[in-house]
Amino acid sequence: MSPDKSPSYLNVGTEFTRRDAAERLTGHATYTEDVRLPNMLFGVLVQSPVAAGLIRGVKVDKAVALEGVVKVLTADDVTDRRYGNYVKDQPIFARDQVRFVGEPIAMVAATSLATARRAADLVEVDIETSTPVVDLQEALVSTEVLVHDRRTNVIEDVNISRGDVDAIFEAAHAVVHTEVESHRVHQAYLEPRAVTAIPAPGGFSLIMSTQQPFGVRAQLAELFDIPTGSIEVRVPAVGGGFGGKLHLLFAPQTAAMTLATDRPVQLVCSRADDMVTGNPRENSIVRMSSAVDESGRILARRCDVLLDAGAYAMDTPILTSMAAFYATGPYRIGALDLRGRAVYTNTCPTGSFRGPTGPQMVYAAEAQIEDIAERLGLDPAKVRRRNFIGEGDRGPAGELITVRGTTDECMQIVESRLQRWRQAEIAPGDRRRRGYGLACAWWSTLGTPSAATVELHEDGTVTLSSGGTEIGTGAISTALPTMVAEELGLRPERVILKAGSTRDSPYDSGSRGSRTMFATGNAAVLAARAVAGQIRDEASRLLGVHPDDVLLREGRVEVEGAPEKSMTIAEVSASAHMHSGPVVATGRYRAELAPVEGSDLQGARFHRLGEPTFHCHGVEIALDEETGRIDVLNFIAAHDVGTIVNPVGARGQVEGGVVQGIGYALTENLKTNAAGVIVNGNFHDYRLPTIADVPPNIETVFIETNSSRTGPFGAKGLGEPPVILPAAAIGSALRDVLGGQPYHLPLDADRVAITMAEHDTYLSSDPATDTLAPRTQTPC
Repeated sequence: MSPDKSPSYLNVGTEFTRRDAAERLTGHATYTEDVRLPNMLFGVLVQSPVAAGLIRGVKVDKAVALEGVVKVLTADDVTDRRYGNYVKDQPIFARDQVRFVGEPIAMVAATSLATARRAADLVEVDIETSTPVVDLQEALVSTEVLVHDRRTNVIEDVNISRGDVDAIFEAAHAVVHTEVESHRVHQAYLEPRAVTAIPAPGGFSLIMSTQQPFGVRAQLAELFDIPTGSIEVRVPAVGGGFGGKLHLLFAPQTAAMTLATDRPVQLVCSRADDMVTGNPRENSIVRMSSAVDESGRILARRCDVLLDAGAYAMDTPILTSMAAFYATGPYRIGALDLRGRAVYTNTCPTGSFRGPTGPQMVYAAEAQIEDIAERLGLDPAKVRRRNFIGEGDRGPAGELITVRGTTDECMQIVESRLQRWRQAEIAPGDRRRRGYGLACAWWSTLGTPSAATVELHEDGTVTLSSGGTEIGTGAISTALPTMVAEELGLRPERVILKAGSTRDSPYDSGSRGSRTMFATGNAAVLAARAVAGQIRDEASRLLGVHPDDVLLREGRVEVEGAPEKSMTIAEVSASAHMHSGPVVATGRYRAELAPVEGSDLQGARFHRLGEPTFHCHGVEIALDEETGRIDVLNFIAAHDVGTIVNPVGARGQVEGGVVQGIGYALTENLKTNAAGVIVNGNFHDYRLPTIADVPPNIETVFIETNSSRTGPFGAKGLGEPPVILPAAAIGSALRDVLGGQPYHLPLDADRVAITMAEHDTYLSSDPATDTLAPRTQTPC
């Protein structure tokens, strides 16, 4: 499907500034909160103050009596159907029982936001409080405290198996165990979740900040028993998503209110509401064991992953399968016993976050490699190289790897930088300890369905219609028009984009899963190629040549070998409109699935990974022994994601992902106390990395010699991989300093101090002359 990369490309590979950059930078972009409609009401939720309990009553009389209040809704006023991406377990409003702090119990709609807030405070909720279960391991084994009416709190149980793991473990030279516990982190998008519902004949229209408008439409149609075509979802500018806006958010509550009042209703989360009711990255426990031979070759692996789903399933059913799949890391392992379980707790429901389950699974898999090397007295780089997966091998599900593995090439680049940093002089007076580490990973390019329509107008301009949502990556706003322009021999500014609406555009699976450039791009390119074919057919008639001899270049239609025989593309388009009809085509795409064999998958939500990408990150850190603070001094990110369509956008994706990964590793931690209350639900106490916490230069290297065989122009997905490796690389660098690394994330000052205390680590007094070799081989 994709041609080989060629220097003759007019647009692909050129550095383009994002089309919407000026609009966003100057404040002219319109977000959901900016929408103001005639007769619009403002909605505010009444939320549970406790994590668990029975609802004995909800009194709304005082709220209804307040001047300006139009309607108050409770569970008694809406359908008792439930919703959810994979398991339908969530009510519109809590009915009989509350399951987490912040769960919606009622909703007030008033003529002003201030009035709605005052009225929400007047709603009286009588809850008989019960003891919540907030600890993941306790919830796993509990039969007494159950979040839902089920026999256990386990909502999902996935197992991937291949080969005789027991026999291999029994006969192996060594068996190495690693256990990693991770924390919750919030997506921290700048624009809080927001939705505006508008009544429409037979249904309603939504304006909302979402990454998946077609998914929202489908779920709401089912929830309210309304024909899909009677619901429209429009997406204005989105102020960040990172997976946190893949769900219905508060669309069900807002839609219910607009159906009840027949007026537009807007609900915008406050920052505090967003932090306590959002769907953060799940906390987890990963227990991993590998059977190895004397050379460090991994013969078999067991892994048991526990994910905290919170009070409702959200995305954790599919994430449980993802965690199990990624338990191998980018390594060839013959025998597997991989288990993933998602567990209900009385906490805020967790959900998708860029690279779901990736950071903790990469941390565990790479710490395991380091532990294997330490146990056998080998160089970790050699252990990695002996096990890297590549073409002809089988992935965890038994899927045949049909692409060349380039993890080693990425690692070689990183190793060269680490060597350079080790040799650099340390500034006089800087007594912080230096550490150097790296981490390797692979990821999957999601190829879920997309469609796109391309129409060439009589003036030679093009309209590209895509249901994809631009969430800040530039993949929709900039890369898609670039690729369409490439196919038609135009400059990108001649391509007008319509995107992010279920009314004006064909279906798209949403901006998620490193899929937008790949899957939505493929659909757009297929449509553009069909349009190019129509133009060649018309030009062949006009110029008296074979269609295969027609070239589209620089806005003109030329004959190969006879450039004097040419017309503008506008002239050919205008002729085609009158002769054969409008020049328009729709492309649709769904990735082909790799063949599988040899693995047994029980309970998995999908059965193979998509086209793999390969990655390695390296880091230099400085450790202050007195405070336990880690500073990231230098960072390099090497990625094989095929052809780079827009280098500016690609570098931005990597740099942003690295910063998010550093935040996950060092500073961010969404904390829940024993009562199920989030105690740092604001951007003051929840510590996002600032410019002072990241290195002044994040070097990005792309390997473009391994283009995708099926991606548009050879491109693969890039959105998620940059965020999944930094924590593991920093953990490796800490091991370089201390001789061991923490197995509990985040790697904040407290955790580092504990690790230093646990290790009998000798550190010389002169960092400028210290070789920084590990002082002890004692495991953490």
